[in-house]
Amino acid sequence: MDVDQYVKLWNQASIKILDIRHLVMRTGEQVKGYRLPASGFIYTARGSARVALDGNSYEVNKLQVLHGGKGIGLDISGVEDCFEYYMIYYRASLPLPRSRELQVLLEQQLPFHIQYAFVPQYPITLYNYVTSLDQMWRQADALSKFQVKTLFYQFVHELLRQLDVQGIPTIKPNMVAQAIRYLNERYAEPIMVDGLAELLDCSAGHLSRMFKKETGSSLIEYLTRIRINKARELLLHTDASLQTIAESVGIPDAMYFNRIFKKYVGISPGRFKTNYVYLPSDQYNATGKSESSIVRRTFRRYIHNGDNHYQYKQKGDSRIPMKPKQSITLLLMLSLTLLLSACSGTSNTTAASGNGQSSNAAQQTNSEQATQSPSTQEKVIKHAWGETVIKGEPKNIISLFPAATDYLLALGIVPQAASSNEEGSDQFPTYLADRLQGQKNLGWQVEPNFESILALEPDLIIGQDFMGEAFANLNKIAPTLFAEKVKDEQGIIRMKTSLLKLGDMLGRTEQANQVIAEYEKLAAESKEKIKQAIGDETVMFLRLSDKEVRYYSKRNYEVLYDDLGLQAPASIPGPAESMQVISLEKLPSINPDHIFLLSSDPAETTEMQKTVVWKSLKAVQNNHVYLVDYGLWFQGPGGPIGQTKIIAETVEFLTQ
Repeated sequence: MDVDQYVKLWNQASIKILDIRHLVMRTGEQVKGYRLPASGFIYTARGSARVALDGNSYEVNKLQVLHGGKGIGLDISGVEDCFEYYMIYYRASLPLPRSRELQVLLEQQLPFHIQYAFVPQYPITLYNYVTSLDQMWRQADALSKFQVKTLFYQFVHELLRQLDVQGIPTIKPNMVAQAIRYLNERYAEPIMVDGLAELLDCSAGHLSRMFKKETGSSLIEYLTRIRINKARELLLHTDASLQTIAESVGIPDAMYFNRIFKKYVGISPGRFKTNYVYLPSDQYNATGKSESSIVRRTFRRYIHNGDNHYQYKQKGDSRIPMKPKQSITLLLMLSLTLLLSACSGTSNTTAASGNGQSSNAAQQTNSEQATQSPSTQEKVIKHAWGETVIKGEPKNIISLFPAATDYLLALGIVPQAASSNEEGSDQFPTYLADRLQGQKNLGWQVEPNFESILALEPDLIIGQDFMGEAFANLNKIAPTLFAEKVKDEQGIIRMKTSLLKLGDMLGRTEQANQVIAEYEKLAAESKEKIKQAIGDETVMFLRLSDKEVRYYSKRNYEVLYDDLGLQAPASIPGPAESMQVISLEKLPSINPDHIFLLSSDPAETTEMQKTVVWKSLKAVQNNHVYLVDYGLWFQGPGGPIGQTKIIAETVEFLTQ
């Protein structure tokens, strides 16, 4: 560890003490699989034990120091008499904006997440700080809490000084290994990428990228394979019902479980149970033989302690393939589709040339098409990705993205199947759920799952424009069209233009124009109501987390700043970017009259909302902060149904 760089980051960090605990363990007691809810120091006061941080084991005696980051697994065993220790939990962050140098240092050093254990050269000095911290923490008055922070800095200063002198080696945490261990232990529970990233104290995007880079698989796909492998074991070794097995591996919908099992194993769960006798796992592994063994098996127990209510008993463990083979079934079916198409085309050509009647045949075909009913006519649609031929009136239509689903429903088309609201979820977008009752959920389809789409036998596939690379393969399964989010010259997404474009492709131009007319009427009426209520008062749209403030631009929110004519603060980011990260300290200079606050949880309160800076804002003091639903306000903009509901909520907020 480069102590100079470590000290530099500590010197720049903003620190918050979260908890200080004084614990005593007796002979035979153990801690298994406990995850640190925040970065923390462990200071041992008496006794000895074997302490493991993410599997790295240390023989610890009295007056020693250990450190680990948020999400690290803690195991304590081997207590012979008693083991007394203190835990000091803290949160450290570098305030924004920060220099490029500090950002690089933060990513390279991981100062608040590294693991180490050492015997200090002067342990009593540290012990005195720790015991004083514990005593002050127990006091309720504000002055004592301030003293806690002062003592903590003195403790860290002395610790860093001794670390520098002694040259203690450190271990950087392996985020992917921690994630895999968590998946293996908690696969039977609902798991979301955002939630796991929060547990590991990183962004969802960073965790997803690192996971894919190290394992060759997305996190959700990896989790699914764990669940399927465990389900195979239960099918072979128990007589449990299919529903029971599905629920026990975290897939409560038996129909979806049946479909996903068939995708990964190649046959249905029933046939698998009937056809396979017990074999070692590597002999009936239908998804390949390259297995991950970077995570040791560990058992967990529930620990009800503050932030740690998420600890549960282990549900099971399974080693799984790192890079599964592509589904042979999908390749065969796609090849067969192309072969039949080719054979059909060759046959027609041969017949026409063989009897010398190609001209007459063409005339006859044109005559037949002219008299065909609408249900058998063909329509050729040219677009940015090529041509799509739609035969007759599609009945089994599927939508691969929430925005596309919004467009379809607005045009009066209810897809037979639609994608979920986000990765890892089996729920439809909240604001569309009432219109999709009884329809099949495709799961998250940003990277289209061709086999699951093929299994639905669609007549028409509606995707989103960012899926361009998948167009050729999707169009082999069924005629495919992409809904576009059309931007103007400023970069603002224009819903009405986008809707008309898809309406024209689907032959629903009249319906699109009707939706637009009704929308414009509602927007004009609502704009007038808001104008009368708040005049030219400014409205800011942002999201707070414990790490940053995101200030959203007009790019996705034409509904607010154009259709409803809300007055944006002068400093709003340009529409070329959807949002901008700003410092909390910058908010008072913007000081809007109203704040729309994006929240994934209505009960969520961030640390920033408790600060003096936040409470000093005009909107906060006048009770003009409006918590808005993440599902609607993050996914709804750009879609006619979403924007209509946003208008209704905006009017309610600003005119009440």
